[in-house]
Amino acid sequence: MRQSYSLDLLATMFSLGCLPILFLPHLLSDLQWYFIAIILLVLVLFVLVKFCWYLSIIIVFGLGFLWSVAYSKQYLTNISPYIDKTLVVKAKVVDINTRQKTTAISPYYLSFSIFSISGFTLSNNIPISVYWDNPIAPKSGQTWQLTLKTKVMHSYLNEGGFDSQRFSIANRSLLSAKLVDAKLLDDKSNLKQLIVDLALPYIDLFDYRDILLALTFGDRSQLDESHRMVMMQTGIAHLMAISGMHILVVFGLSRLLVKIVLFFIPKRFIHFFVPIVIGWLSAFFYAWLTGLNPPTLRAILALSIWIYLCYKKNQISAWQKVNRIIALLLLFDPLMILSESFWLSCYAVISLIFLFEWLPIPQEIKYKKRWYMVRLLHLQLGLTMLLLPIQCFVFQGVSGVSILTNLIAIPIISLCTFPAVLFALIFSLMDCFYIALWCWSIADKSLEWLFFSLNWFNFLWLKIPANFYLLSFVGWLTVIIIRTGSWRRFSVTLAVIFMLLITPIFKQPHYRWRLDMLDVGHGLAIVIHDGKSAILYDTGAKWEKSSAVERIIIPFLQWHNLNVQGIIISHQHNDHVGGLDMLQYVYPKAWLMSSSSSFNNDYQCLAGNHFIWNELTFSVLWPNKLVDYAQNEDSCVVQISDGRFSVLLTGDLERNQEYQLVTKYKNQLTSTILQAPHHGSNTSSSYPFLNHVKPVKLLVSTSRYNPWKLPSSKVIRKYQDLQLDSYVTAKTGQISLFFDKQTWQLKTMRGEIKPRWYHDWFGSFPIYE
Repeated sequence: MRQSYSLDLLATMFSLGCLPILFLPHLLSDLQWYFIAIILLVLVLFVLVKFCWYLSIIIVFGLGFLWSVAYSKQYLTNISPYIDKTLVVKAKVVDINTRQKTTAISPYYLSFSIFSISGFTLSNNIPISVYWDNPIAPKSGQTWQLTLKTKVMHSYLNEGGFDSQRFSIANRSLLSAKLVDAKLLDDKSNLKQLIVDLALPYIDLFDYRDILLALTFGDRSQLDESHRMVMMQTGIAHLMAISGMHILVVFGLSRLLVKIVLFFIPKRFIHFFVPIVIGWLSAFFYAWLTGLNPPTLRAILALSIWIYLCYKKNQISAWQKVNRIIALLLLFDPLMILSESFWLSCYAVISLIFLFEWLPIPQEIKYKKRWYMVRLLHLQLGLTMLLLPIQCFVFQGVSGVSILTNLIAIPIISLCTFPAVLFALIFSLMDCFYIALWCWSIADKSLEWLFFSLNWFNFLWLKIPANFYLLSFVGWLTVIIIRTGSWRRFSVTLAVIFMLLITPIFKQPHYRWRLDMLDVGHGLAIVIHDGKSAILYDTGAKWEKSSAVERIIIPFLQWHNLNVQGIIISHQHNDHVGGLDMLQYVYPKAWLMSSSSSFNNDYQCLAGNHFIWNELTFSVLWPNKLVDYAQNEDSCVVQISDGRFSVLLTGDLERNQEYQLVTKYKNQLTSTILQAPHHGSNTSSSYPFLNHVKPVKLLVSTSRYNPWKLPSSKVIRKYQDLQLDSYVTAKTGQISLFFDKQTWQLKTMRGEIKPRWYHDWFGSFPIYE
């Protein structure tokens, strides 16, 4: 018992040792790493035996920390020499090809594993994500010679937004590249691709091919956006991501089929473990086929431990199994701890164990079939309450109908759709055309019924702002209170705890007003707010399949629980106005002000106009007239002042207009903060203009890999000549200014708000240095 207890404690300490890489602002230097390693070695060699048990806990924690740091540094060291270079490489295709041959293929990202660079074979293969725009679609296992222009994944970094840089490191896709040239060296595909090729002609026949691909091969890259949104907003997205449920269905079906076959075999050839072993092999084969992601790895490990314990006739608790599995996963890959899917998977399993141990269902309804729906309702209601914290953190929202939709979806997926997919795959490999087609049809039809139901219930997606996150733990607190009966004796204490959970909701902002220049890539989006309501200056760009409003601006507004009261558009170029329609759809009551007569303006942006909003004065300095289509020179220039500090917003104003402003306003242009005109282009930021504005800080909004290489080196030197302190969103991420009555403060996402090693500027880009 002591040995088991000791092993579990050590496993916990190892996992906790890996946890700090989530929060470290910088990875340890080599000197720091060796210093800690030497201390651990000294503890091992020279400390008295009677303290060995206590020290082993510290040592294992330290080993976990050192291992995770070394692993992270090794990954960065491997890819750092190849960032921002043009390379000729030989690489194997990693991703399976599931693209339809009958339709035109849009450019997409494809994973390769580089094994040779410029003729030199690498000791460790380097994973890279290539933007593939070649008409030939590579297949998994093929070898290609590629000429690549490499770059590094550089995240749009904002509060409430998706952290693509952390995601890329967790998935080994930090290094990416643009394809210059490609030559096929070996067209031989691997086994996984051969299986895909046999099944794909069937799957391409059906309307729900994207879901079928996700369930069959774990390929979610082609998931239709409308399907993805419906699944997320109804709370059933977890059923389409390969996880423990799917592994157990494969294991159970395989085991059942083997038992049926064994029924017809003489008894002397039958062994108790044959169905279990074949079931495990089938489950592992399916996990391999779908990519061995963290949830499937966890499920396979759990299944393996269960089989081992059955063989040894030994028992350990569910908590011990989960604890040891997490430690093994982090030993195998410490960067897994950066992955949201890892946290979702582990958290869901821990919630399940907690629910059934702390709030079990009565014995009389636990096994009887007629109580199936009651058991399912207990499961869904309990999980909905317990999963609130992780849902709020990852998705910034919860589905109000997830209990009902899961009651519908779980039986359909687990009893109909997924078994039909498995049988369809088997018969596709056996070339049983009509049986395979019939099975695929059943799977597709069941999905049609499911989404028909989901569309009826897709009406209650609740966005949760950051100040409600503590309250999301009320589910855990409720289960503990019910199980312990503490509400009878500690009602006052519980009331105090509840008050602590809701205090962030009523917390007042520590600033008078705030301005955030969001990191939207090459574009502009500025939020002026007081903690409750906001005015936006520009809305960023609209891209092919999304926009800055959807991916960045709305998540930021909802994170801070802000209501948009007004929108100011500087001019009509896409990188400034691209997301306007979507923003007006989400906030239909927001007024609009611009310098274009083609917009349905509530206020006109004309020099001399001004208005007061929440004790802030907005003064329009330019243009002098409205135009039908507002260009750079027609940018709506607004000066915002609280009586002591001021901010000058210039859009994409050009040099000629800067001269006119200097002539007209002279020292009235003086402002504490200046938004750099035209993203720091050579056509703006003239000396006379900068000398009259005299900003303390100068903010530039642009992306790292913008094709115009803005801000220009000439303008950067100009800022340096005038000793202007400039900040570029590409380097800093979101830039936030906090204004009080007497003071103001500037913070950046990469600097003060959320400094993390995985947010670093990887590689070199001289104009920002």
